Amino acid sequence: MFPVLFTIGNFSIDTYYVVWFVALSLALRWTVLRMPLYDIDDDEGRRIIAWGFLGMLLGARAMGYIRNFPIYWSDPMLIFDLSRGGLSERGAILGAMVVTFFMCWRGGKVSFLRLCEVVILPAFLAIAIGRWGCFFAGCCVGIQTTFPLALSFPRDVTSVTRHATQIYYSISAAVALLLLFNIEKYFFRRGLGQHPPLPLITPLGLILYSIIRITLDPLRLGYSGISTMNIALSVLSPVMLLCFLYSFKTFRKKTAAQ
Repeated sequence: MFPVLFTIGNFSIDTYYVVWFVALSLALRWTVLRMPLYDIDDDEGRRIIAWGFLGMLLGARAMGYIRNFPIYWSDPMLIFDLSRGGLSERGAILGAMVVTFFMCWRGGKVSFLRLCEVVILPAFLAIAIGRWGCFFAGCCVGIQTTFPLALSFPRDVTSVTRHATQIYYSISAAVALLLLFNIEKYFFRRGLGQHPPLPLITPLGLILYSIIRITLDPLRLGYSGISTMNIALSVLSPVMLLCFLYSFKTFRKKTAAQ
């Protein structure tokens, strides 16, 4: 593992932040390129995406503070120490969604649901790449195991072999991305190049994300029972399935009438 990419004097660059920066940059670029597919106004779309990116960063850090509240409560100045703690994936998603929804509602020019269709694939791309930052940093490690693909992490003082959950998350996100990409191509082909009238990729993406987290989170070190977020994801999945079925039914009626 390479927790530090390079050091110049007393200044060091963490691999974790470099990898996540690359992941988010590529995701943002792809998001902008995808906006014409869903008839999103370029200027307004870029403005909302910029605010959503800020909300994502704030949400990612805020969730980390909440998780480690006793530490920051005992020493509030640690809040400004960005070298402590990482970025919460679920906090980033929640922060981005809240800010983006507000901006779409306030502006009234861009559909929030349609923008979600634009963002969902780049979001999985960011996870697939960014989780390697977690791997190199040695964070988000798994529980002890004798699984053949288990690894021993240098920063782990116990030197036991553990599940490489970071790689599991990355591979799962890449598989989900490939699946959603091909499903989207199918819908556009059936719609003669036009995007579906209602969200289809977003519900599927949220279902896949829920499956990934609910399946892999128990393998992470420090996981204690069912988390509040995973309970929320368990409730969300059936709702998203109903949304997908309704959207698919509407899509079929539209394509049949063409």
